[in-house]
Amino acid sequence: MVWMSALIRQQMRIKILRRSRSLALVLPLWLLGNGGDPGVLLELDRAAYRVVARDLKGGASGPALRVAVGSPAHPTPTGNFPLRQVVHNPGWSPDSAAPRAGGGVELPSGEGPLGVAEIPFLGAYALHGGLRPPLLGKPNTLGCLRSADPQLAELLAWLEQRGALATEESLSSGEWRQPFVRPTRLVIY
Repeated sequence: MVWMSALIRQQMRIKILRRSRSLALVLPLWLLGNGGDPGVLLELDRAAYRVVARDLKGGASGPALRVAVGSPAHPTPTGNFPLRQVVHNPGWSPDSAAPRAGGGVELPSGEGPLGVAEIPFLGAYALHGGLRPPLLGKPNTLGCLRSADPQLAELLAWLEQRGALATEESLSSGEWRQPFVRPTRLVIY
C-alpha cells in the first residue's frame, strides 16, 4: 500500500479508484471535475496591481480590482490558493507590533481596517477591503491583497451572480460568513 502524507492528500485532493483489490488509478479531483464546473479564478497581475476575476465555466470576465500588495519586507505569498469563504464585517486582532503603533482590537464592522469583507487565502493572509485610494497600486501591505471597499463589493456581487457563494450565515461575533459553493481559487505568481 502506498502511504501519502496528509498534506499531499489534502493539496491534491486525491481520489483513489480501486479495482479488484489493486490500485487502479490515482487522479487529482480537479482532473475528474466537480460536476463539470472548472470554477472561478481570481488571478493577481502583480505588475499591474490588479486582481482579475474569470468564470472558467462560462468564460465570463468579472471585475478587475486595483489592489495594493505586500511590501518588500512583507511580500505577498505566491501560489494557487483554494478559497473557502468570504467574511463580511470582519473583526481585526493586531499582532504584537500594532499596540505600540497605536492599533488595537477592532470589533466586527465594515468600517474596520479590513473593510467590508475579507477572503482568506493562506493563514492570516487575505484579499480584503479597507484601503484608501491613494494607496492602491503600491507594495505597501504586510502581505495581504488590499482593495478599496466599493471594488471589493463589486467583486462579491459578481461572485453571487455567478452562483459561487452560498447564502450568508450570521456569526455570534457580528461577522457574516458566505462559503464558496463553486470551486474558486486565487492564483498569485
